[in-house]
Amino acid sequence: SGDSDWKTELIDQLKKFSPGKFESFSRLLISKMGVRIDNQRGIIRSGDHSIDGFGYFQSDEFRTSRVAIQAKRFTNGLVGEPEIDKFKGVMDSFNAEYGIFITTSYFTDQAKEKAVVGNNSVTLIDGIKLASLVQKYQLRV
Repeated sequence: SGDSDWKTELIDQLKKFSPGKFESFSRLLISKMGVRIDNQRGIIRSGDHSIDGFGYFQSDEFRTSRVAIQAKRFTNGLVGEPEIDKFKGVMDSFNAEYGIFITTSYFTDQAKEKAVVGNNSVTLIDGIKLASLVQKYQLRV
């Protein structure tokens, strides 16, 4: 179980980040994954409608999608459907075709269902997936 050991340690470390540090860490990861972060629009708070990152993903020569990023450092408890619902509302106000929701925790089944309903889908990255991506893109924590 050596594989899951380092993942657990890594997730524990990420949970100790301040919310702001976790947000910038998430933006860094997403940029490594090929999303061009827009630093002007990247960290916008309009009322309580806030996202933690905004960027552009070019899927081929001519298609560029707008991507909204939400990073929630949950120390305990699962991310539920209301969180996803709220994020989708914010995505709409940014005209984002895609959303990425990153957490150190897990998503409920209802949240997973909600993520793919409607015309804008949300990619969910939970703690375990996050740890794998950190390893894949060799980020320093």
